[in-house]
Amino acid sequence: MKLTVIGSADAFNSAGRRHSCYLIESPRGGKLMIDFGATALLGLRALGVEPNELSAIAFTHLHGDHIGGYPFLIIDALYNNRRTHPLRLLGPIGTRQALSTLLQATYAGVEKDLNRLELPIEELAPGSRTSVAGYEVCAFEADHMDPPEQPLCLRVTDDAGRVIAFSGDTRLCPGLFAAAEGADLCVAECTALEPPAGRHSTFAEWREAFTDFRGRALAFTHLGADVRAALPSLLQGVDTPFPIRVLDDGDRLEIGAADAQGLGKPS
Repeated sequence: MKLTVIGSADAFNSAGRRHSCYLIESPRGGKLMIDFGATALLGLRALGVEPNELSAIAFTHLHGDHIGGYPFLIIDALYNNRRTHPLRLLGPIGTRQALSTLLQATYAGVEKDLNRLELPIEELAPGSRTSVAGYEVCAFEADHMDPPEQPLCLRVTDDAGRVIAFSGDTRLCPGLFAAAEGADLCVAECTALEPPAGRHSTFAEWREAFTDFRGRALAFTHLGADVRAALPSLLQGVDTPFPIRVLDDGDRLEIGAADAQGLGKPS
C-alpha cells in the first residue's frame, strides 16, 4: 500500500504547508483520498496526480480544512477535465447536507449540472464499516466536535491486509487507539507542543500516551509551526517500540506487512 501526503498542516497552513489530506493506493485498489481541504486540488496537481484518477474520498469530519476543496473538485470535473466515472464519497453523518451547502455557497447554480456526474454519498456512524474502491473502511468515534456532529477516526485495510489508520482531528481518545490497534501505520494529528490546543492532540499528551499505543508505526501530521520545528529534536529523546516520523507535504511512503516495523522507507 502506498501513502502520499498531499498536505500536512493545520487549518492555518502553518509553515507554508497545505491542509492535511492523503492519497492511498494499492496494487488491486483504486486511488482513495482521506479528506479534501481547500488546498487539496493544488496539492494533487503539484504532485502529478490528476483528480480524475481518484476513485473515492473519505472525509473524517466536516470542518473546512477537511472538506473545503470539494467545490473546486466538482467544477474541475464538470468544466475543466470532464469526469466520466463515479466518485464515491464517504463521511460522517451530515456529509450529504454539508457538501451541498458548501457547493451552493461557493458556486451557486452548479447543482443544475450535477446530473452529469455520479457522486454516490455514504454516511458512516461510529462503529460502522463499508467497502470502497477495493478497501475496507471502518469508522471510530473521534473527540473533536459537539453533537450532532459525529467526527470520525478511520481505519483503511487493503485486500492484502495492510492497514493505515487516520485520526482526523481529535483529542486523544478511545476511538483513536481502537482505530490504530495493530495498524501498519497510524497517521495522527499533533497540532501543538502542549495544551491548550482546543479539541486537538499535542505532543505533550502523546508523550504520556505512547504506552497505550498498539500500532506498528506512528506518523505525526496536522502540524502547527511550533511543533513542526521542534519535533525532530524532541523525538530524539523518545524511546518507543514503534518508529515515529514527522510527515511533510509530498512525502510518499510504502506501507507493507512484510516490513518488520510496518513503516516503509520514503519512495
